[in-house]
Amino acid sequence: MGNNNVKCKICGSETSMLMSGQILGKYFANYWVCKNCECIFIDKPFWLNEAYSESIVRTDTGIMVRNINTCNQLMIIFNTYFNPEIKVVDYGGGYGILARMLRDKGVNALWYDKFSQNLLARGFEYDGHSKADAMLAFEVMEHLEDPMETLNEIFEKTDCFIFSTDLLPRLNYKSTNEWWYFAPEAGQHIFFYSEKTLKTIANNFGLEYSKINKLHIFHKKGMFKNKRVIVKVKFFVGRVFIKLLDFFIFESRFKSRMWDDHRDMRSKMNNG
Repeated sequence: MGNNNVKCKICGSETSMLMSGQILGKYFANYWVCKNCECIFIDKPFWLNEAYSESIVRTDTGIMVRNINTCNQLMIIFNTYFNPEIKVVDYGGGYGILARMLRDKGVNALWYDKFSQNLLARGFEYDGHSKADAMLAFEVMEHLEDPMETLNEIFEKTDCFIFSTDLLPRLNYKSTNEWWYFAPEAGQHIFFYSEKTLKTIANNFGLEYSKINKLHIFHKKGMFKNKRVIVKVKFFVGRVFIKLLDFFIFESRFKSRMWDDHRDMRSKMNNG
């Protein structure tokens, strides 16, 4: 697996082929790794139209828990760093779950998604042109064939981009079975980032990269410099409060089926 002609889509450096994997149970694809900015990606994923016949895949059993947690985390950030008149755009907003939840909490959140139907935030669609105080993208970055093209579009409209994606734990994979986030059975995850990748992106746009809890942020310099201790305390207190609420008030004796359902759906999809 030596050098090749596939250039990194983030920094333009040389890449090497890391491994091959079966996609959607029938196609084969090569995964390339950039030794400079340390991203992993699939080049020319020709199956995307088929993969997006369902915008939300059946293996995404964590969609509701993720949106609840994300909404709570965002409200801490918004209350700490922004004023109540902010306008935010949920880029790749899926069915509109997060946009609706944020609006219910008083945030002027708009929905935008090229590949999904807006079911829950109808009437609050983003026009695609106006400026936003912050753009959001949760479980979107790993779906992008050309992240820099999308980021160019986003940074024309905002100087604060808050997003989520699971960072690569390592680079020396031999099989897509070694990390669940590759998710080849769904065929939608095609780009994977390390912390070095995100710092490289921020530097390319003249921005700073910050990580607050599990949220990644590209932002203008100094925007999140202050109040970091306060935010960490709020996140910690919030987690403790939720656990205490569950234990003492709901007295929950039930175990979440989220991961069991995820594994069950993956098995069914892999077996056709």
